[in-house]
Amino acid sequence: MTCTIGFYGYSNTGKTTVMEYLIKELTDRGFKVAAVKTTDKPISLDTEGKDTWRFAQKGAKIIALSTPVETSYILKQKNDFSSILNHVNHLNDVDVVLIEGARDPGIQKIRFGNTPIRENTVFTYDGNNEKTLEFILNKIKEEKHMDESIELKVNGKKIPLSKFPREFIIQTIVGMVKPLRGVDEVKEVELHFKLS
Repeated sequence: MTCTIGFYGYSNTGKTTVMEYLIKELTDRGFKVAAVKTTDKPISLDTEGKDTWRFAQKGAKIIALSTPVETSYILKQKNDFSSILNHVNHLNDVDVVLIEGARDPGIQKIRFGNTPIRENTVFTYDGNNEKTLEFILNKIKEEKHMDESIELKVNGKKIPLSKFPREFIIQTIVGMVKPLRGVDEVKEVELHFKLS
């Protein structure tokens, strides 16, 4: 499971600067970081000096830009077509995703400035970069622990699960096996089957 944290607020409230700090600190600690910049503006890819370019300069290996007209992925390396397809199919192979401009209500967010509070806001940034970094490091640990609690493979391929499907699967299976004869307590379940 990948830890995903959003940042939102009016322009010039420090979001990009904090994300640059976080990317560098997390990268220096050995985490794989993806940075995403979302905008309502119909713009296209990267140019020097822009936010996505700045994220890459600080060490992000994958950068995504989402606009009303396209979603662009920037990998900071040269790849042949086969490698590009492999990367697209494995975009979840990062430890943390930082999203500037996050609106999705399912994503935990940090607010900057006095912009209206969005759903799933965990706190308002108070200028303390270390506090924000510590929050994200704790979220990474929580997600790693939760991810280790269930593994789903379909046709031999590991399928990443977000919180809702992970909890749904666990609770459904526990609910089905708990009343079975011979089951006193459910601590671990192994289930494997093939469809013919």
